[in-house]
Amino acid sequence: MSISFVSRYFSGINLSDFGFHIDQQNLCVRAEQLRTRVAMYPFLVLSQIVIELLFVWLFWEHAPHDLLLMWLAAFYALHATEMFKWAWHRNDLNTIQQCRDWHIHFTIFALAVGVLWGMAAFDFYPEDITYQSLLICVMLGLVAGAVTTNPVHPPAQYGYIFGIMLPLIARVSLENDQIHWILALMLSLFLALVFLSGRGLSRTFIFSLQQRFENLSLLQQLTLQKAETERARSELELANNVLRNNESKLELMVHERTGQLFQRTHENELIKDTMIVALSSLAETRDNETGNHIRRTQSYIRALAENLKDHPRFSHFLSDDNVMMLYKIAPLHDVGKVGIPDRILHKPSKLTEEEFEIMKTHAEIGGNAIAAALEGLEFSSPFLDAAFQIAMSHHEKWDGSGYPEGLSGDDIPIPARLMALADVYDALSCRRVYRSAMLHDEVASIIINGRGKHFDPDVVDSFLTIQPQFMGIAEQFSD
Repeated sequence: MSISFVSRYFSGINLSDFGFHIDQQNLCVRAEQLRTRVAMYPFLVLSQIVIELLFVWLFWEHAPHDLLLMWLAAFYALHATEMFKWAWHRNDLNTIQQCRDWHIHFTIFALAVGVLWGMAAFDFYPEDITYQSLLICVMLGLVAGAVTTNPVHPPAQYGYIFGIMLPLIARVSLENDQIHWILALMLSLFLALVFLSGRGLSRTFIFSLQQRFENLSLLQQLTLQKAETERARSELELANNVLRNNESKLELMVHERTGQLFQRTHENELIKDTMIVALSSLAETRDNETGNHIRRTQSYIRALAENLKDHPRFSHFLSDDNVMMLYKIAPLHDVGKVGIPDRILHKPSKLTEEEFEIMKTHAEIGGNAIAAALEGLEFSSPFLDAAFQIAMSHHEKWDGSGYPEGLSGDDIPIPARLMALADVYDALSCRRVYRSAMLHDEVASIIINGRGKHFDPDVVDSFLTIQPQFMGIAEQFSD
């Protein structure tokens, strides 16, 4: 019986809607889920082949040899069919029907594999209590592994889990004594917990995909708006050439077109601001930070800049326009976190040294991304220059012990020096999963101790002058 025949047969029972509805609206997300499983499919099948062989070896002396070999042969025939489908159709995930075919395939074969394992638990259940415990551990390991490694296709996951656990629970119950009834109850509770955990992981994975496609859609819209603006600018330049040859209408048309230019310039500013929000939202989507973190750090850096703009060391840079520019680009300081793996970014506890080294690369990732944008321009952009400085250098320290470049003193750009204090203040004064929020006086004491070490001394002195403003900002935009 061919794979296509099996798929057509089971499509008649509307399996495509069994917990995994596929239509034109969700096709992108569903296709990406299925592509993820297709990519890991050879590994899943290979791991099953190895585990099955080891299982036969382990229980060779505790079950009839012919039954073990028949069970193993049924498994290998099933795996051969799976890999045939994968080899010939692994790239067929572009249409609704192709996605439904793969969905049906995954569901049927995961259920079949689970049932075969369940049959092993039922038929090869040993009399020896030690091997009973070993058999149960093997089955629990298979179930736990399925939940953690395969959250992308819930129907396959549930079919595999229930195919294993229900026969196992039934076989344990058949022993019909108090210990085995208690064990059956514990296995039932474990099944319920695994089922709920699997649902949670699947929902998190799907939500992440949805956010990704929504952000991509937003970026596409911004790109189209930029192209429209460039087209309008070209039309305006052409109109100005016509005006030069028509002196009688020059004054009127110049007035009209100048107004349009101002409008387009205003639109460009809005687009630029919107792109900042979009990029910072990408980092927010992957990080656990809230929107209020962005508003607080924006306000902190503006308060420091306003206080320092008449200072001899800072007045050459902190003009009114640059103060506003720093306020706008502050949200980009952690944009590099989009390149940090989820296992580190979303870890619900303090990072290890190795994980922290990976987390530290977010500064260089963000800086390099903005630097790549700068290289594509044919003119200098103070706006992007400052954004690059904040993203790349906001973790540098005054004494040179920071990262990624180990800059010290005045070699650290002014925007990065201001952001360093603002970011540390917000990080310490807000709650984290591994510690409580610190009071303002505790944070201020740490910042004072960092004067001349972590922070520019004059920036710390400015902070001490405007502490009430920092406290008001923290209260106004509290999480």
